[in-house]
Amino acid sequence: MDIINSYDILIALIKAQQDASSDQDDPFVRGPVGLEGEMGGSHYLLGQCVRQLWNRKGHVCVSKAALDHWNRLKVGDSIFKYHYQDRVFYKNEEAVRVKFYVGAKSVPDWEDDIKFTKKGDCFRFRQVFHTEHIVPIGVILGQLLELDLSEPREEVYKKLDSIVDKIYVCYMTKEEDRRLNKHAKTKRSDDYLQVINTFYKDAGIEIAEWRDW
Repeated sequence: MDIINSYDILIALIKAQQDASSDQDDPFVRGPVGLEGEMGGSHYLLGQCVRQLWNRKGHVCVSKAALDHWNRLKVGDSIFKYHYQDRVFYKNEEAVRVKFYVGAKSVPDWEDDIKFTKKGDCFRFRQVFHTEHIVPIGVILGQLLELDLSEPREEVYKKLDSIVDKIYVCYMTKEEDRRLNKHAKTKRSDDYLQVINTFYKDAGIEIAEWRDW
């Protein structure tokens, strides 16, 4: 079975954006010549593909508040293994105060003291924790769309790789994310350390450790 090249997928979506006319809100990815295989939503798909890129070693961290909160819940597994809708089974015998968020609300929907009572006690990861792109996806997309795709493919690969290498993710609490949201992401640079030392610091977010795998 042939290996699907992830960078070729990104390049196809970038090309659709670059080839779009100024009045075309939803550029198409074209099908084979003579066949009706157009695919809409190329901008959305490009953003989703970038979000799905596997995070590189040393590019994922966790905040001190999130790690402390996670450890008190006695989950028994690394927080780095959890995402979005994953169920978090807590086993803490001492009550832990937890704030639960729904959707994009800026304040928790409710909060409660929880502790292990029976097999199956759990909550959804995204209700309490958040995975945040330190360098905003919008910044990454802007640089990808500036690539010169007329260059030799190997050169395009190298330049594309240098851009997506700027993707860094931080696991944090929802409460920290809401504090961070008060700072406009559009003003962030593409230097993750600069973002951590300015925006994160201003929001009171401290990095506890970096994932080493």
